[in-house]
Amino acid sequence: MWSDLLKPWQVCLELAWEAYCDDCYPIGAVVTDADGNVLARGRNRIYENARHGRLPGNEIAHAEVEAMQALDHATVDQHTCILYTTTEPCPMCMGMFYMSGLRTLHYAARDPFAGSVNMLGTTWYLNRKPIKVVGPLDPLIEMILVALFVEQDCGFHDGRLPAGPFYPRLAEVVSPGIAFGKRLWRSDQLRQMRQAGITFDEVFNQLILLVQ
Repeated sequence: MWSDLLKPWQVCLELAWEAYCDDCYPIGAVVTDADGNVLARGRNRIYENARHGRLPGNEIAHAEVEAMQALDHATVDQHTCILYTTTEPCPMCMGMFYMSGLRTLHYAARDPFAGSVNMLGTTWYLNRKPIKVVGPLDPLIEMILVALFVEQDCGFHDGRLPAGPFYPRLAEVVSPGIAFGKRLWRSDQLRQMRQAGITFDEVFNQLILLVQ
């Protein structure tokens, strides 16, 4: 349940819900110190304030970028800081993470389409630093995060998922999350919770009961 999650994950998930409620991709990220204190936070803002038209916005406004840019690098030892993110980082975010001086990355859900933790060690340069990557976090949490994406996309495409390679690749890894997201769309439960302004701690606990 929500109370079992570490504080960095709670904040990440709250930020992902905030992004979802703003019709942006439901991804949240934080940077913490070695003791888990949240130093900086960010969430996806690609379609911020675009509403249901999903007009192109700032394509580099990713959660991880926002969090790492918000970090006051002058006051911390970046080598001891940790990046937490709800979704496996894309190539841009992995590159920024590698260049940032941070050494530890935790992600909650895999992204077999754009996820790029496998970039590490692929070149001489990307093999120089002692990077530690931990993820995914937990199967149930991964299902919930995938379901947020799916339910949101169904909402923008009249109950259907858009064509293309993303969902077939995702189905190879987290097919139950896709099914759960479709079920949430049909039930209208997630949109009702959003409209009611329910905070994500309560949303999360309800989703955990639904997914089990």
